[in-house]
Amino acid sequence: MAIENRPANLFVFTWKTGKISPVLTAPDNGRLPVNRRHPYEAQLDALEGVLCADLVGAATGQGPLTTREGLPERIAAYRRTLLEPVELPFITRAHALAAAGRAKELIALDNALLGDHPEWLQLAPGSTRFGRDYLARLRPLRDERVVQRVLEAARLNQMPGHHLTVFGLTMAVFSIAPRQGLADYAQAGLEAVVATAAGKLKLTQAEREALLDPSRATIPDAISRMVA
Repeated sequence: MAIENRPANLFVFTWKTGKISPVLTAPDNGRLPVNRRHPYEAQLDALEGVLCADLVGAATGQGPLTTREGLPERIAAYRRTLLEPVELPFITRAHALAAAGRAKELIALDNALLGDHPEWLQLAPGSTRFGRDYLARLRPLRDERVVQRVLEAARLNQMPGHHLTVFGLTMAVFSIAPRQGLADYAQAGLEAVVATAAGKLKLTQAEREALLDPSRATIPDAISRMVA
């Protein structure tokens, strides 16, 4: 299943192949260096630093992975407990606030994440390290008022800077359609969980794809419930 009705400057994600083809470029005004990876693509590719299979297990009440047999449930638990009820709705809200220029509310949303979702506690240290790192990479966008206000709030420790907030902000800044951004994030998040277990469990690429397929199949409907 392909996601259609997308602007020409978006990443193109195809559910059938599970591939993300980067076609998004930096703004024409050159506010980001053209010789660096685009922040949107870079964040998707770096999710393994946050969504480690063992940390996901701790957040979902499971122990460390020791066998292949435990991995399908780990992936399903991640999808049921974190991806669909926490991450995707949070990114949707962050994107909407950022797109509307509501920086104060976006900062408040970031501050409320752990209070609203204590299951995120295990992932919070990695999430904030990731978020602050990639938020700093948006600093050259000096004409983006919301970006600069969020950067200042993070500098003053007025917000944790979770990566979900920064991803939603990045979607807004670069005009990534919500449906496309959520699909790209869900795909990358699921792949990150599997990738961080693949070496230890000696999984082939074909085995990784087979493990991902059941959760991939649920994502379009989950996104449709969030995005009109």
